[in-house]
Amino acid sequence: MVQEQSNTTLKAAWISIFVTLVLIAAKLLGGLLSGSLALISLAAESGLDLFSVLLTLFAVRITARPADKDHPYGHGKFDNLSSLFQSLILLGISCWIFYEALQRLLHPDAAKLAIDYITFLILIGAFILDFWRSRKLGEIGKEERSQALQTDALHFFADSLSVVVVFLGLIFSKYLKLEGADSYAALLVAGFVGTLSIRQGKRALDPLTDRFAHNEDYDKISKIIMETGGIHNIEKLRMRHSGPDLFIDATIEINRVLPFASVEHILNDIKQKIEKEFSGVEVNLHPHAVKLDYESTFETIKLITSEEGLLPHNIELSRDEKGAVSLDLHLEFPPKSSFWEAHLESEIIEENIKKQLPSISNIILHLEEERPDYAMTLVHNITQQKKVLAEEISTLAKSSNLFVKDVKDLTLLESEPYKELKLAFTIILDKNLSLAAAHDIVTSVEQTLRKKFPELSRIVIHSEPE
Repeated sequence: MVQEQSNTTLKAAWISIFVTLVLIAAKLLGGLLSGSLALISLAAESGLDLFSVLLTLFAVRITARPADKDHPYGHGKFDNLSSLFQSLILLGISCWIFYEALQRLLHPDAAKLAIDYITFLILIGAFILDFWRSRKLGEIGKEERSQALQTDALHFFADSLSVVVVFLGLIFSKYLKLEGADSYAALLVAGFVGTLSIRQGKRALDPLTDRFAHNEDYDKISKIIMETGGIHNIEKLRMRHSGPDLFIDATIEINRVLPFASVEHILNDIKQKIEKEFSGVEVNLHPHAVKLDYESTFETIKLITSEEGLLPHNIELSRDEKGAVSLDLHLEFPPKSSFWEAHLESEIIEENIKKQLPSISNIILHLEEERPDYAMTLVHNITQQKKVLAEEISTLAKSSNLFVKDVKDLTLLESEPYKELKLAFTIILDKNLSLAAAHDIVTSVEQTLRKKFPELSRIVIHSEPE
């Protein structure tokens, strides 16, 4: 893609060189034949156009090079540097034209004009070529995001308007006999070219000094980031141009309780949206985890434990009659962990919980070893051997709550080597229940079964809507 852009830009530059050579010869011939300072100034301007186009050609070749060790951001600034240098050349031309025009106005007899139809034909041809070249280079410059080509386009547009001014000045001199009209036309050309060169020079200087105004692109990128799910705020957004390339560096605030995989997905989503909207862009996103106002107590506890690389479970909060809040929490440590080291880590977790959740007055941490994948309990399905018990459990579960519609897939398992009895089944509930109500019913059924059948060491109940 970069190579295609480079070839297109180089082709445009070579065409511009050929047109410039033709214009230099034509304007110089017309100026020498007529004695018109304005026309000679146009020829001189076209001579420097040739230099600026060659400079553009050099800049395009350098800019097309990929990033390397010495230029990690690529070589795009050469394009901006070329544009700035061309602007200075234009400014120098305008100053010279301005000076010469003033000299002729002060000494009107120093130069005599010999204007004929050949002079006007040369000007008409120059206008057509300059205007066509300006439009062509402008289109390619915008498409390829080359500031050097866009500067050339502006340069040649100024040339075409300058030709119009000179044309009118010569008409006034020849047919209306207005003395000094040619010099006044030259002054207008100088003023116009000087204004454009200063304006374009500023546009070239901004990327060289990493200035990026708060513009439509900034707002568009901000909108893309903020409309992506999971983003809380933009902490910092920096953008810089380097020739045709745009570099974006953003620090964004993301909910700290999100898992790493989710954060990575969010960042990739933002990058894809920006790259779809802007071509030739490099996006660097830096997530900053922040605590949001709506972060729940359970999320905070899970985050604190995960920062120590531990897995929590059985998190339970309770409040006594005096309003004091207590926390019960089970922590899983890697297999073969030292009891002393586990205790020290648990104290760090307890301290962090108290700092971030000062409303919790009492914390009880249950320390245990995480079971590895290979440490699976051996169980036997004894549902048929315990058929009577299974039927009693099923009957009690169905009758324990009015919202229980049915019981199915009831299974009794006996573990090795401790002969512990595990019960697993599915209850069918009214589909119109809320999730909280369904959970309360499952808990109620479990408590009823534990009272009736204390030999059950573990009860797992799955619920499904009717």
